[in-house]
Order: sequence, then C-alpha cells, then structure tokens
Amino acid sequence: MTTALVVGVAPAAAAEPLPGPTPLADNWFRGPTDLSGYANGDVIRSRPVEVRFPADTAWPVVKTTQLLYRTTDSFGTPVTTTTTVMIPDRPWTGPGQRPLLSQQQAMDALGLECNPSVTLPAGKGQDLAMISPMLALGYAVVASDYQGPGMAWIAGLQTAHGVLDGIRAAQRFEPLGLSHSPVVMYGYSGGGHATAWAAEQKASYAPELNIIGAAEGGVPGDLALLSEKQPAVGFTAWGTLLGLSREYQDRVRPQDYFTPAGIEFAKTLTDGCLADLLSKTKGVSLAQYSKVGDILALPSVKSVVEENSLGRTAATPDMPLYVFHDTKDALIPDWGMTGVVREYCNRGVNVQYAAGPGLDHVGYGLAGIPPAYKWLDDRVVGHPTTPNC
Repeated sequence: MTTALVVGVAPAAAAEPLPGPTPLADNWFRGPTDLSGYANGDVIRSRPVEVRFPADTAWPVVKTTQLLYRTTDSFGTPVTTTTTVMIPDRPWTGPGQRPLLSQQQAMDALGLECNPSVTLPAGKGQDLAMISPMLALGYAVVASDYQGPGMAWIAGLQTAHGVLDGIRAAQRFEPLGLSHSPVVMYGYSGGGHATAWAAEQKASYAPELNIIGAAEGGVPGDLALLSEKQPAVGFTAWGTLLGLSREYQDRVRPQDYFTPAGIEFAKTLTDGCLADLLSKTKGVSLAQYSKVGDILALPSVKSVVEENSLGRTAATPDMPLYVFHDTKDALIPDWGMTGVVREYCNRGVNVQYAAGPGLDHVGYGLAGIPPAYKWLDDRVVGHPTTPNC
C-alpha cells in the first residue's frame, strides 16, 4: 500500500504559463544581460530615427532620437525599455528652458510592436496628431514604452517606473539639451493610467525630477472597484488579466483558470495591439472560458488587482494634477476615478477636476485635450493653479 501511494499518486505537473510577447526582430531593442553598471534612467544606447506622419510621409519638422535605457519592474528587478524623444525645429520662446512633455500613449496592448518606439517611425502613432500642438509651441516630447519588455499592461509600478525613467533618460542624454527642462506629463485612458501611476510614485522613485504638473484623463484609477462592479468582458478584462499575469506570474495564473479552449483563445491575444484586441474580445467574457468561476474574485487575483489600484497606498502625487473624466464614460465610468480624486484631496494634493459633458470615453478623449494642454502650459509659464477640491 505504501509503495502504491508513493509511486501511483504523483503530483500533477504545473501548467505552463501563457507566452509573453514575441521579441522584436530588431536587435537594437535588446539590452545587455548585465545591467549592474547602469542606474535607473541611464541610457544604454541611442540612435536617430525618423518619425512619419501620416504613414509613409517623413515629418522633417522634428528631430527624433530613440534611447534604450535601464528601468525596473514592479519588484525592483532591472530591465530595459525604449523611449522616443522628439524636438521641434522651432525655438522655445516662453520663459526658461525648453519644456519637456512626457506623453504617455494609450497603447492598451500586449505586443511589443504596439509600442511608440515602433509605431511612431512607422507613421502609425495614434497619438501623434495629438502631440503636434505641443510641438508647435516648442515643447520637446518624450514617449516611452512604459509597459516594459514583458508588456505588463495595467501593472502600476512597472508602468510608473517606465515613465519616470524615460524622463530621466531624455534629460540625461546630453545631446538633446533637456537636462534643465521643466517637465509636464499627459495621458488619456491607458496613457492616463500610466501618467497617474507615475505621478503617484514620483516622490519616492524619482524625487529629483522637476515635474511641475500632470494632466490625466479617462483613468481606470480604482481598478479593484472597476473589476468588482463592471462585467469582466471585452478587451479591458482580458488585458487586465493577461497583463497582470506577466508581472505577477506566481499569483495570477490564467493557465490554471481557463479551459483548454480558453487557453488557446488567450494565446491568440499574445501580441495583440488595441484594434486587434478590441475585435477579438468584443462580447467575450472571462467567464465564458473559466473553470473556476469568477476569476477576478479569486483571492490571489483580487489582491493583485487591489495592489494595482490608485489611491490605495501611502504613495501620493507631489505635483499639481488636472484630472478629467466624462460623466457618461461607459468604458471606464467616472466613479472609478472620482474616489481616487477625493482621496488625493484629503491628502492635500493640488487637484483640479474637470467633468466631461457626456461625450463618452472617446469623445472626451478628443474634446478634453485643449483644456488639458492649456492647463499644462499654464504650469510652465508660471500661472497659479485653480484647485477645486
């Protein structure tokens, strides 16, 4: 009997993790295996690139440089990623040094080819037209691949580190002449999430940076509240689960939660960009392929989601904030961020909140740009803030 117990009841083999993003063919993006000689934000290599706007059309009014730099994941492990820095061909005519806008694009993606370092030179940068007003004013713009080499979508700390170290890299690379530039940050939707996390983590992670304001819109701030109240369906649900599983591999294990058909479906999303993820997951819920019930309610998954919710730790923004969110946002309801704003107000953060007029998520993503940019420019030229907590 003892022999039978020992030999005949072997433990089941652990399921293989789902694949991470496919590496880019361009070896320039691959950093050295030993990063001990680099500090966070240090530039490893650089190269000039040509931004195209629109596709297949050279855009000579900006000089563009890509920087491969060191950053860290959510646990302090050193990794590398890339930032793209654009400097317009016109001088800055405002006060002080040419300002630097850190613009976080709303990648909402799982594949490395969806990063601005790939899309901007290809003329596919969805936010390039939105950047142009600031370039026209003379701002330099830095757009980082903030999700890191694992494309850990919605992982807050990885995202914050990627943004802040991208700013450091742009300012440390002497040929750009941005070392003394005041910095402002902007982002909407997924880019707003990245901006908000960078704002929250800046004081502890990069206190030396002179970030004088951040504008963040359509932010999925309280991720735990959103996950609890919204149906786990579509690209936001799949992106949240798969993105967090890449960063928290021991605690978020979709390979253990899905049926074989669900695992195969998840694999089709491995390198998906936003448009592909939108089409493939439309109307598809996590429950449709789950063999464990409500995946987002599992204790290990729920705890990770809570850790990646804004306003739930002691980390507090130390710069003025402009937060804008539409009142009729069906994709990311405003109540997913208004509680975070109230928490920031209670902590004494200088916040101006702007409620949209009922244009939904995409509509206010466009209509909210001019006032957000005006608010950022007011910080640069020295106008007083107008908080409304």
